Amino acid sequence: MLVRRKKWITQCAKLTASVALLATGLGFAMQADASKGLVAMSQSGMENEWRVVNTKEMEKAWKDAGYDFVWTNANQDPAKQLSDVQDLLARKPKVLIIEPVEYEPAAPVPALAKRAGVPLIVADRALPGTPGKDGYISLLTISYEDTGERVAKDVVAQLTKKNGKPEGKLLHVTGNTGAAPVLEEQKGLGSVFAKYPGIKLIAKCDGKYSREGGRKCTEDFLQSFPKGSIDGIVFDSDDEMIGGLTAIKAANRTDLKGYLWGKDGTADGLHAILDGWASYTVQTPPTFGAQAVKVFEQSQAGKPVPPVSYSDKKEFDAHTPEHRALIEQRLKELKAMGVGCC
Repeated sequence: MLVRRKKWITQCAKLTASVALLATGLGFAMQADASKGLVAMSQSGMENEWRVVNTKEMEKAWKDAGYDFVWTNANQDPAKQLSDVQDLLARKPKVLIIEPVEYEPAAPVPALAKRAGVPLIVADRALPGTPGKDGYISLLTISYEDTGERVAKDVVAQLTKKNGKPEGKLLHVTGNTGAAPVLEEQKGLGSVFAKYPGIKLIAKCDGKYSREGGRKCTEDFLQSFPKGSIDGIVFDSDDEMIGGLTAIKAANRTDLKGYLWGKDGTADGLHAILDGWASYTVQTPPTFGAQAVKVFEQSQAGKPVPPVSYSDKKEFDAHTPEHRALIEQRLKELKAMGVGCC
């Protein structure tokens, strides 16, 4: 009798544990069901560290806000991005976020989202249409035209020091041809250089915002433009600049030392300035996640939303000891954050 009672107690204990485990599982299911819904993102690519941080920050912001999050990688292919968008819309997310590969090819996206009944937020690069009106809630971006103006002003200052007046021949390694930031940054560069006809951009090459692209473009440039024929190179990203610097060092083109300009404020870009190879870089913050959550939830609550929101940025150079100290401080901040960019 005692043996049977012990077996019965053991079986009850196992049953209780099973019920508890089931309840725990149901609890997890209830927590999952309690999600505010699915958020989908079409990322243009993951070709550099900026994009990696950009994607991770977007995912963290939405998950911290209580949403599930999925994303796709277009691998810099506009056609693939449209296919990705259609697949994501088929999942009926609460909101779709797109960071376009290129400006014009992304034009169908607002209509696709509207047809699917899914709100749309555009981040980083623009697409055709008016934010807040033509099928999307808002554009979260950086003023790339302002970035181009800032880069150009440093170019003017440094070439004036070098040549005694604002003149010189420059090469330009651009980002993805046709992408909104490239078009806008070129506009900013042009608006400043138009005031100094002695400064000319004599050749350009699409480096696709990548180190390898920057290296290849620069190698081709150096073969076409020997020492003494150019005064510097403008790169649309620090990754391109670092790739280009590899080619410059391999070719022993010390004539270009100090006359490279970048964009993004990456750790490697900052080190290139401290080492005397680069003159200047300006931040391109990759953090749009918190803005996206805020814009979406305000819109859903019927509150007014700014059609365009711009991120703040900082400039970096080593033209003075104080500016050099700012770079060193920024590198410490990046190391503490465990990231190498922005």
